[in-house]
Amino acid sequence: MSEPSPNLPVRYGADEGTLPPERVQEMFDRIARPYDAMNRVMTAGLDRRWRRLAADATDVGPGASVLDCCCGTADLTLELASRVGPGGEVIGVDFAERMLERGRDKIARREVGQATLLNGDALELPFPDDRFAAATVAFGIRNVADLDRGLGELVRVVRPGGKVVCLEITTPERGPVARFHRLWFDRVVPAAGRAVDRGSAAYTYLPASVRRFPGPGELAERMYGAGLDDVRYRLLGGGIVALHVGTVARGGA
Repeated sequence: MSEPSPNLPVRYGADEGTLPPERVQEMFDRIARPYDAMNRVMTAGLDRRWRRLAADATDVGPGASVLDCCCGTADLTLELASRVGPGGEVIGVDFAERMLERGRDKIARREVGQATLLNGDALELPFPDDRFAAATVAFGIRNVADLDRGLGELVRVVRPGGKVVCLEITTPERGPVARFHRLWFDRVVPAAGRAVDRGSAAYTYLPASVRRFPGPGELAERMYGAGLDDVRYRLLGGGIVALHVGTVARGGA
């Protein structure tokens, strides 16, 4: 993954929610084995429903070609594959090879021939312009070193009129859900992460990365800036997750 822009000062550290790209890659490779189980625990199993909603938001049907960026262990890739059917194509891209290995195992077990996983950089996607009918990124865009460039790459590879869908954790600002969010992500999640892998900073990095990531309104503005029209978002899980959907502008970004 490419380095952040030199014009943007970055304080690196798991507690800051920002790590150099090579550290992010190493971190996700390290937690590849418990990753799916931790997702189920952290979300009480709701992450599956959220991914289904993200797949629905692409508006793709049988025969379509879709990109799943930062695909991890391929849960959303498989949801998309069920939408496009055997005559379609879903390509998942991630730079953590061990995460991809687990995703390829899932795809092979389910015999989903329309899904392919590639090792690649979200900031330099290895595809021509207008390659896909839609693109998704679930719980990964906040890990990209340059958010605007990452969004721009998603827009570049989707045909005008196609959808770009971002599913990401966010921070509720008030009320009981906000208090629960702070308790859960600042205390319970890091403790669970240490129990799974004592040497990993992943579950310290996670809540910190959520805190420093733009809120839903700002992310929507950044999506407009990347060349998307009609950007909308809805909050899920009582406000702890945001699902953003935008349409690639006619005539390009």
